[in-house]
Amino acid sequence: MCYPNFYEDYDSFISRCHHELDYPTLNKNFRQRRSLYLKEGLGDIPFLLNTERQMQKYIEEYALEVEMQLDETYNDVALFLALNGIDSGWDLLINNNGLKEVLQDGYVDVGIYTDDRYSRKYGGESSDNLTMTFFMFSVLLSRFNVGNPFVKATIDQVNTVIRNGTSDEDIFNKLKNHNNRPRARVISTTELGFAQGSAELYAMRKIAEQKPVAKYWVGVLDDRIRDSHFEATSFYTRSNAIPLEDSFNVNGSLMKHPHDFSAPAKELVNCRCYLGYVL
Repeated sequence: MCYPNFYEDYDSFISRCHHELDYPTLNKNFRQRRSLYLKEGLGDIPFLLNTERQMQKYIEEYALEVEMQLDETYNDVALFLALNGIDSGWDLLINNNGLKEVLQDGYVDVGIYTDDRYSRKYGGESSDNLTMTFFMFSVLLSRFNVGNPFVKATIDQVNTVIRNGTSDEDIFNKLKNHNNRPRARVISTTELGFAQGSAELYAMRKIAEQKPVAKYWVGVLDDRIRDSHFEATSFYTRSNAIPLEDSFNVNGSLMKHPHDFSAPAKELVNCRCYLGYVL
């Protein structure tokens, strides 16, 4: 069932959900969800919407760079296989260090933007760029502290191409022309979302040293939202906010914020949720 985004008016909502012919139910959903937003957190909606717009710009920018890195990796594997044969240890080529360097830049950009934006919004003091750069480096390193998280996925995908290839030439062509755009978009969305959530928590912890801070879950209520994140949005409302250092229970997973990598992938990948705050 369709639900309205927090920035959607009724006409755009009905237009987007026109394939669902139960208009009385659609109208009820729109009124109920909009009523919840108006009651619980209208003051945060413009701020979150503008944050979302800037984050989408970062995601698009770095998705292109991630895609180029993946294309380079697949071309290298194709060339290696052409020269050395299929069973030649090509998997040793897969390190994705270029991906790490791209994400490092993305983490820093998002971290500096988020710290400044949330500090100004909620009455804190922004950190200087050097401090945030080192902090975001540490956040990224925490993703790589047990190895490169993208290597296995790349090896598995290349193995799938090899397994399904009809000939050596077919395998080489499929690797050279592999469509890496969908995966690049997922990586950019998920990783920069984690960077944003980490920098946001960093900023709000500074503010919490001066005054109490509570948080609540804000989902983008459309037909793409996970059921578990819809439930979190409905339960953890502005009037039911929890202390900053507490965890949300999202489908049995304890999460400090959206994109918290302590949760399973099914709660993280392509998540578009945010936090609202009560001071």
